[in-house]
This record gives sequence, C-alpha cells and structure tokens, in this order.
Amino acid sequence: MMMCLSLASCLITKSVCTTQIEIMKPGIFGIPKNLTVALINRDLFQSDTCTFTFHDGVYDGAKELRDTTIKYRLLSDSCMNFLAVHLEKEGYCRKVINYSDSLKALFKNSIYRETQSELFKRTGADICIFLDFLHFNTICVRNSKIPLRIETNLLWTVAIKGDSLAHEYKQIDTLFYDEAQFSSYLFYSKPPKELLYNSCQYLGRSFGTKAIPSWVQVDRLYYKSNNLDMRNAEKLALNNDWLKAVEIWNKETKNKNPRIAAKACFNMSLACEMEAKPDAAIDWLNKSYTILPQNNLVNLEHRRNCLRYVNILSTRKKEIERLSKQLSQKIKD
Repeated sequence: MMMCLSLASCLITKSVCTTQIEIMKPGIFGIPKNLTVALINRDLFQSDTCTFTFHDGVYDGAKELRDTTIKYRLLSDSCMNFLAVHLEKEGYCRKVINYSDSLKALFKNSIYRETQSELFKRTGADICIFLDFLHFNTICVRNSKIPLRIETNLLWTVAIKGDSLAHEYKQIDTLFYDEAQFSSYLFYSKPPKELLYNSCQYLGRSFGTKAIPSWVQVDRLYYKSNNLDMRNAEKLALNNDWLKAVEIWNKETKNKNPRIAAKACFNMSLACEMEAKPDAAIDWLNKSYTILPQNNLVNLEHRRNCLRYVNILSTRKKEIERLSKQLSQKIKD
C-alpha cells in the first residue's frame, strides 16, 4: 500500500490542467481576402413544397406531427442572415450582399449552376455562396433532461470567380436544447419557433467559421506545479502575459528536479504555439518527452500527452501555411 501511495504521488499527470486559447483557423474553401461576396438562398429542392414535420418522442412508433406555420424558406433565409452577420463582423470580405432569393426572378429556371457566370456579371460579386438545401429532422422529447433535439442537414455551394469548379459542403449537425434553455417556452404539441430560429443562427455562424479564416477557441493542456516560480508563471499565462511567463518557464527547464523541468518544457511549447511558432513548440515537447525516465510506467501518460500535442502542432503547421496563402491570395481574372 505504501508503495502504491508513493507511486501515485509521483504521477506528473496529476498536475495537468486545461486552458482555452484563441487561434485563427483557415477557411476550407480558400476564399481570398477583400472580395465582394454574394449570398443566395437557392433552395434547389424547393423545401417549402413539403410541410414541416417533427416527432413526438423518440420511442418506437412516435407520432409524426405537422406544423404548417413553420416555413423552410423563412428558416433558410434566417440562416443566410446570420451568415451575413458573421462575414461582416469578421471584416475579411470587402463587401457582403445578402440577396436571399431575390435574384430568382432574373432567371427562367430558378438559380441553377449553369447561371453562375451570369450571376457574377449581374451582382458584381467575386464569390457566390449558395444555400441549396436546409432540412430539420426535429424530435421532441417529453419528460426528459433534453426536451428538444434537432438533427440538421444543409447543403452549401461556393463558387469563386475564375475557378471552373464549384465547391460543395454538406453541413450535418445535431443540436440539443436542455431543460434550462427550454424552460422559458411553452411546450405542448409543437416545437417553439424561437428555438428553430436560434438553431439557424448557430448554423449560419458555424458555416461562416468554415467559409473564411476565423478565430476559434480551442482547449490546450498545460502543467501546474507547487513550485513558487511555476505558480507565478501560470498566473501570468492565464492573464495572457505570455512573455513574462516564458521568462520563468525557460529558466525552470533547467531545474534539477526532472518533473519540474519536464513541466516547464511542456508549457514552453504552449507559449510557442501562442507565438505561432509550431516548430519551436515541437522542439520543446521533444525535450519534455526525454527528460523523464523512459522505462518508468508512471511517466507513460506524460509521454502520450507530448505525442498528442506534437500531432496537434503538426496539423497546426499545415493550417498556418494555408492561412498565409489565403491572406495573401488574389482572385484569378
């Protein structure tokens, strides 16, 4: 028993913590910066020809209900509105024009793909983002901690002037509303429209974070310590004073106590990521990995933490390269 207690007290991973940092993620479509974007609710499948339906419960044989007051056209328009708000807020595009479905009258056969070249001429846009399809498979759950679950299915198309290819993106998600979110709405036999529009707000904003480079919050591990200097460095880092924290961690990487040195090296890698230096961060992780005895099973989870972070940073390197191209890229004539 004494040996087990001694072993547990030596676990370096007992002092691991999580913090959130903000990083910029590249857009998945490679949309260049400072261009005019046209948003068009194309609705290729004419969703309003179908009545909005949902299910009363998740059990077998749950009754399918209909609500003719809920229109997919209005829901998809709301989604486009929130996408426009996100794009304008980010300031990445020179101009954002939300046409909704107002351009439909200009074309004989709705707004199909073969009319994109004409769209670029008529709108003066460099990028066209189409919402081709939006559907909610809404399941209402009674007497549950999660009274409303919404499964969503959207289809987006992005066309870039000068690019012969159109890029399609399927957005599939499941949204859960718990009792606290649901309590302010009366729920008898119909899902509250407000929560459906709230879902559209999330879906539009969520797609916006993928369409263009956007700042997102991510979780990262770091190590705390009872060492006074390490505690001071932790406080500085959590207050976003990374430069002063680095001064302390850098000194502690040479600490004669290998556990403190390993923690300091790991934390230095986080500071390097904050400075957009993934190669330096990986070097610090390699040092942290090798400081502790390799034949000690107690240190196995720490080595795994190092390897996981190396994989994250390897992906981050590629993202930074894509970001650099997107921020300097110019549209083809």
